[in-house]
Amino acid sequence: MFSIVRAFAIILLALVGGKAVAYLLPFNFPASIIGMLVLFIGFNTGVVKVHWVQPGAHYLLKYMALLFIPIGVGLINYFDLVIAQWPALLASITFGTFIVMAIVGHVFQRINPRD
Repeated sequence: MFSIVRAFAIILLALVGGKAVAYLLPFNFPASIIGMLVLFIGFNTGVVKVHWVQPGAHYLLKYMALLFIPIGVGLINYFDLVIAQWPALLASITFGTFIVMAIVGHVFQRINPRD
């Protein structure tokens, strides 16, 4: 039980750190992304150990599908707008996915070069 509480506390501290950094920035940037970067830096520097966060992260990933239900239900309120704008939505989802896949693949190849 302590390991899950510790994991959630570390994840929450990373999010709070991300919110603090986002508040200090002169432009808008998602605090959750900055929080993930804070957690990533913690992992890379050794300040945060992976096995400290793993139980809570496993629990969150296990039930992640449930976290999308409120978004899906809220989307019903804007169903007419979604139907009216479906070509733009489909294009942005498709091209956005391919762009992200290409960038992640390129970065992975740069980080892990072949011998």
